[in-house]
Amino acid sequence: MQQILNGILEAIEDEIKAQKHYQTLAENAADPKVKKFFEQLKRDEEEHEQALRTRYEAFMKLQEADQRGNG
Repeated sequence: MQQILNGILEAIEDEIKAQKHYQTLAENAADPKVKKFFEQLKRDEEEHEQALRTRYEAFMKLQEADQRGNG
């Protein structure tokens, strides 16, 4: 179970890095369409991060339940 949790945490970090990257690209874009495109990609990554956080919490609860059941 810990391997899953660690993997999810790594994926969350990757999503945050991607958000920062797309934010920088949006800020540096001269073309409004390009800026909008990168802003949408950033929002997509934020949604991915939130989905991963939800899964992380669910796995944490499963792990806690397993520990209570085996304790």
